[in-house]
Amino acid sequence: MKEYVRIIAICFVTCISGTPIFAMSEAQESLNSDQTPKRASDGRNRLGETTSPYLLQHQYNPVHWYPWGEEAFQAAREQNKPIFLSIGYSTCYWCHVMERECFEDQEVADWLNRTFIAIKVDREERPDVDEIYMTALQIMTRGRGGWPISLFLEPNTLKPIWGATYLSKTDFIDFMRTTRKVWNENESKVLDRADEIAGIVSARLSTFQEPVQLSPDLVHKGAVTLLGRFDSKLGGFSGRPKFPMPIYSDFLMETSWENPQVQKAVKKTLDSMLMGGMYDQVGGGFHRYSTDAKWLVPHFEKMLYDNGQLVSTYAKAYELTGEPTYAKVIEETLEYVERELSAPAGGFYSAQDAETNHLEGETYLWREAQIREVLEDAGLEDEVAFALSLYGVDKGTNFKDPHHPQEPATNVLFLGQHPEISASEHTMSYPEFQERVDRINAALLAVRDTRDQPLTDDKVITAWNGIMIAGFADAGRILQNKAWVDRAVRASNFILSEMKSKNGKLLRTWREGTKGADAFLIDYASFISGLLAIYRANQDQQVLASAIELYDTARELFFVEGEGWYDTEKGKSDLFVRTRALSDGAIPAATSFILGDVISLAEMTNDPRFLEDTMRTLDSESQWLASQPLSVVVAAKHFARFAKAHPEKFDGEQIPTVSKDSTVTMICNPAALTISTGESKTITVTLQMDRGWHVNSNDPGNEYTVPLSFKSINENVSIVVDWPKSKKMISAGEKVSVFGG
Repeated sequence: MKEYVRIIAICFVTCISGTPIFAMSEAQESLNSDQTPKRASDGRNRLGETTSPYLLQHQYNPVHWYPWGEEAFQAAREQNKPIFLSIGYSTCYWCHVMERECFEDQEVADWLNRTFIAIKVDREERPDVDEIYMTALQIMTRGRGGWPISLFLEPNTLKPIWGATYLSKTDFIDFMRTTRKVWNENESKVLDRADEIAGIVSARLSTFQEPVQLSPDLVHKGAVTLLGRFDSKLGGFSGRPKFPMPIYSDFLMETSWENPQVQKAVKKTLDSMLMGGMYDQVGGGFHRYSTDAKWLVPHFEKMLYDNGQLVSTYAKAYELTGEPTYAKVIEETLEYVERELSAPAGGFYSAQDAETNHLEGETYLWREAQIREVLEDAGLEDEVAFALSLYGVDKGTNFKDPHHPQEPATNVLFLGQHPEISASEHTMSYPEFQERVDRINAALLAVRDTRDQPLTDDKVITAWNGIMIAGFADAGRILQNKAWVDRAVRASNFILSEMKSKNGKLLRTWREGTKGADAFLIDYASFISGLLAIYRANQDQQVLASAIELYDTARELFFVEGEGWYDTEKGKSDLFVRTRALSDGAIPAATSFILGDVISLAEMTNDPRFLEDTMRTLDSESQWLASQPLSVVVAAKHFARFAKAHPEKFDGEQIPTVSKDSTVTMICNPAALTISTGESKTITVTLQMDRGWHVNSNDPGNEYTVPLSFKSINENVSIVVDWPKSKKMISAGEKVSVFGG
């Protein structure tokens, strides 16, 4: 009998791929029917008493779901049943699919109800739970993850046993059969495995690392690495799929804008995004990501945190370039947020779904005949040819729903060329051209609004509101629009009045007047960042005072002297590890956010305690900054700003070198130089290899061997290499030319 089951789930981090692959034994066992608990009299399970839109979507499932909490844990312990944990969020496409295929199915529900205690978690309400179990899942699947998370936990300490992402009905039933069999026949082995996985999770999320000396060279290292990833043809810093990742553009603009290659990379990326289908050309706002490398076909969810960050990014780019298309994107995105994601009380809603009527992007897609009819009905028949050409519809269809092949092909609207180029080709000024486009979009949007609309997740999340508040404030300050700053103030006042408990703590969520649980560090850090963005825009001292007060509260709750910041408060009984996740992703890590806050507070107040806290925070993530700056790229951006203001605190020697633990050390002499047009200069590069080690030469003489090479990231600089003499050696039975010594 197998001691455990290894699940390999193929699913990218935002549910962009399909069926998982896994291996498991077949255990055809019958269930005792008298173990089935009874459902509530109104047909709802326990999720009907929650406020999360995601949990409420599942309140009428035949599965007897519990929300995450002591009632569920106690039931599992008393009955000695493993816990089935399902984590997702309301706008997750594959979460909807698994609900339809599994959780609405009576056969699946019978298995779950009789054999396990089933718990649903909204990852947006409980990012701490999501962080822990996503890390566990990635350990089990060698780095792969995604939502929904499907995990089995042992009931006593809530440690993970086995996991997958989305599962079909057949696979899920097999998964449950195998889990039940192994749990019943070899519980001690299962618990040993849970301890092993939990130990790795704890090491990843909470281990303290000794501080190391930081050098400004880490910023240069990060910028060079990022430019090496730049897609010069299509923009962005990855292949397919393409995520907006505004944190990368922000880092380059903050640290290296004087470099022409940086300017090219940032502008190409921002231009490509605003022209593609990932940007809602008719209604404004950005979708979650592009499923292809061209920014053309999006995954259609719209998230508040994406749009908030991108508004700030485009505002910074506008400040540096004066590019009018960036100002237009900012205006349209903020109009979208105000129209679709604004709560009447003043806060901002969380997200909009990717699907309508179970169809991906149905609300946003167009056929040529539909566009023609809309414009003719609006009295814009003369604009039909222009509109079809503008949005690429005259080139044929470009979207086919991958999940519903029976649906006819249709169109995601996109711009075939930059708006300023289009304006020039039509012998119009850019403002004249944009007015023409605005008339077309207004007609299309009026009709699109009559279609069935995607679900809006109408809970207010403090952290995400902080990001959007900063977006409104940054845009208002840079584009000198007081109304946008005032909107940021209104949202911040809502948080301060409605999303604080009587003891002064912030709350994580609010929905329809019901307040959620206590906030996490990310909520404090992000909201403080939003308040400081308002302060930069209007210099309101009360706003600054509120930011300082919240910072002091956050420090008391989440900071540990000599260790740094933790994401959660101490002593949470429902977590087997107190997390400290440092990596920056779609949302920056809480520690990166708080680092930016404390640096800003030091600048704004000249209070030495903030300077001291900055150094303590840098110490806590200095190993990551020094060794892998792009993994903490937001912290690296803040470090660059701080190091520029306080060079005396850091070693500024610019010597590119690899770790002492490496068998190869590289030294460049000189480490930095300036070259004028037409001028040539010489750099000596020394590679010092440990005894017995070699690197391939520039001409290794074997087609399957990668040669040593040097590359300029500036296309205006060419390199000529005076190679040393190589020697021949035998490697893996092949003769190869190498350098050594």
